[in-house]
Amino acid sequence: MTIYSDDLVQITNWIGGLSASAFGAYDAVTGSGTVWQGLTMAYCGVALAYTTGSFQDYLRRRDTRVVTHLAGKPGSSLPQICADTGMHKDRVGSSLQRLIADGLVLSESGRSYRLTH
Repeated sequence: MTIYSDDLVQITNWIGGLSASAFGAYDAVTGSGTVWQGLTMAYCGVALAYTTGSFQDYLRRRDTRVVTHLAGKPGSSLPQICADTGMHKDRVGSSLQRLIADGLVLSESGRSYRLTH
């Protein structure tokens, strides 16, 4: 199993968000702090966990842009994909890693990429 940096961000957001929410709710109920501080912390935790889904949507859209490019221009190199999509090479590289691991893209000698069809 490969864990990408994008996945680590998602995991961190979920754990951090849910933990902050739990601690905030505990603080509001037990009264070790003020109720408003606890509720605010719980709200922020839920918001952080919720944004994880938005982050996944962002990754899907980014991967779709790479797949769309490769559908029209098979055999493209990383710099070509970056230039045509306007995305940074780190982001395109991360998408390519995910798409290769999922079996959707083939790397041809590490220099060009195409869809598996």
